[in-house]
Amino acid sequence: MGGQSTSKEPAPMSETQLRTFNTVIADLRRQQIGKRVVLKVDRSSLLQGAFSHFKMSGSELSPIDVILHTERNEEPCTNLGGPNREFFTLLLEDFKSSKLDMFEGPGSFLLPVNNRKALNGDMFYLFGKISVLSVLSDGPGFPYFPPFLVSYLRGHEFEHELSSLYIVNTFMTDYINKICNATSQEEIDRVIGEDEERFIDNCGWPRTDMVTPSKRMLYVQTLIRWELLDKRKDVYDQLKKGLNVLNFLDLTRDLQEFEHVYLCRNKSKTTAEFIKKKLVPEVKKLQPQDKEEEDAKKFTLRCLKDLEDEEAAHLFQFITGLDDLPAQELPISVEFNRVNRVTELPEAITCVQRLILPLGNKSKIQLYSSFDKALKFGRIGFGEKASASK
Repeated sequence: MGGQSTSKEPAPMSETQLRTFNTVIADLRRQQIGKRVVLKVDRSSLLQGAFSHFKMSGSELSPIDVILHTERNEEPCTNLGGPNREFFTLLLEDFKSSKLDMFEGPGSFLLPVNNRKALNGDMFYLFGKISVLSVLSDGPGFPYFPPFLVSYLRGHEFEHELSSLYIVNTFMTDYINKICNATSQEEIDRVIGEDEERFIDNCGWPRTDMVTPSKRMLYVQTLIRWELLDKRKDVYDQLKKGLNVLNFLDLTRDLQEFEHVYLCRNKSKTTAEFIKKKLVPEVKKLQPQDKEEEDAKKFTLRCLKDLEDEEAAHLFQFITGLDDLPAQELPISVEFNRVNRVTELPEAITCVQRLILPLGNKSKIQLYSSFDKALKFGRIGFGEKASASK
């Protein structure tokens, strides 16, 4: 987390990748050799009505015909090779209900909640199973999961995608921002001392290890990983088991369509105009303390003025660790590298979307060349050099 993958050649396509998503889905449907079941459910309580059927072991092997009804009438579904799309659409929406307390988030993305009652009741397994059967029945997926979770479910590298963007707890995001912006040991100690939630006691940070200016970003990294992954890992693993009914996850995890089914997306593209709107105001806010910082600010603004779309996409990935724009608002901050003033290469703390400007370049051309080199080779700072106090 907080880093960026280095450039590398694409791996050879696996046997799974050579198969199309539609071919895999067709093969899975042929595994449904059980007796067809007529499922009669009330519109007002879909989950309650369907729970007993989907809870049964092996129920994924039986195709279903759904009859939706209200108090006054029944309406057989129009089946086109599987249960009605409306049934699965409404059923998956039911899982988002606050009464179940299984998911949290702003709506643009959702995270599974560490709900022990739901976990003990195998509700996340059941959800995964139902979402797979929805896909097999030409129903909707559940495109609300952030990139790191989709990567985790697929068994792919996900550390660089862990980001404060996906923290729902506003107390923690405020706490992280204060730690990131602290300019002295005294300020760090005060922020930690005022933390009523006692995040430092719960996140796995060693009790004997003091959070110093040089370790503050490592501490932030620990907080983010704990909030997004460690405390929810049991839930994620149960969800994975549900997604692997009929070996769905094993067979589709390397296919691009898996992302389309579960990944939250922003349809906008990362353009030069987007990056300029994000970065130029932040660079202008910087208050140089000497000529080196004045030059770095001036050179950066000139480089941004000439930025092209392809360069913007690489710069976005460098700063955030993300390939695509997130579905929600994206804050990006900028600071001078006052820790290592002679370095020529830019650095980034991706988990908090922070660009660190180098002070060792003597011209716009030299700064541009340094950025080009960093973007090509994926050099990142998420250690003591990049994370010490400003």
